[in-house]
Amino acid sequence: MLELPPVNVQLLAQAIKAFLAEELRASGLAGYLVGLSGGVDSAVSAALAATAVGPDRVSALALPGPTSSPESLRDATMVADAFGLQLQVLDLTRPGDMLAETLDARADRVRFGNLMARMRMVALFDRARPVPALVLGTSNKSEILLGYSTLFGDAAASVQPLGDVWKTHVFALARALGVPESVITKAPTADLWPGQTDAGELGFEYATVDPVLYWHHEGGMGRDELVASGFPPPLVDGALEAYRRNRFKWRPTVVARVSASCINVDRILPRNPER
Repeated sequence: MLELPPVNVQLLAQAIKAFLAEELRASGLAGYLVGLSGGVDSAVSAALAATAVGPDRVSALALPGPTSSPESLRDATMVADAFGLQLQVLDLTRPGDMLAETLDARADRVRFGNLMARMRMVALFDRARPVPALVLGTSNKSEILLGYSTLFGDAAASVQPLGDVWKTHVFALARALGVPESVITKAPTADLWPGQTDAGELGFEYATVDPVLYWHHEGGMGRDELVASGFPPPLVDGALEAYRRNRFKWRPTVVARVSASCINVDRILPRNPER
């Protein structure tokens, strides 16, 4: 059976840190602001930023909500301490409950989870304004391709350092950067409701699905080729169905092209000014 190709972790970290340093330089802002969830993705994003521009230029915010587990805040605090970050806690329980009641969304855990993801991003961008800072994203490539993200929630950051990094490689980065082992080994979860896990919602583990996604998305292999190579049909079908169903999330705002120079459709415009 085909595997996910290995990665040079040191080179990967070096490339992302150079990216983060350049994006901050080009923005002219004072630093980065990251939401620390207690999970491995936000820990790795924070660690990369702290080593790229210095911990004094990275602010960390924990945003517990009505369904957050106490362990999440504990782990977020552990990550902040490990990388010399000052962590502020902003409890969104009361505003989350109030907005959910207003929208009659509390009974639907998916709607409520999306609401809280978007509320957290509202809080991050608001807190970034007076710094001023870029909001540091935490979504990885596996999550993005599977659609395991919330439009204008966790997908709405200013920069996404892990957006082209497979979840399997995020774990490798975490160990290389010195993320606390308990954060690395716990089951990935968006902490949207008690007992919720990524694998429980998706139906497969990242280590299992990443090779399927790689050989489909980057290797161009279709369903029959993937099955013939040894991947179980239920895994292939589940992964490809999520991949197809959620493609609309890859480009959150699609511009209607009515000219020959439509932004983000017909041409790639330089993001950063010359030095």
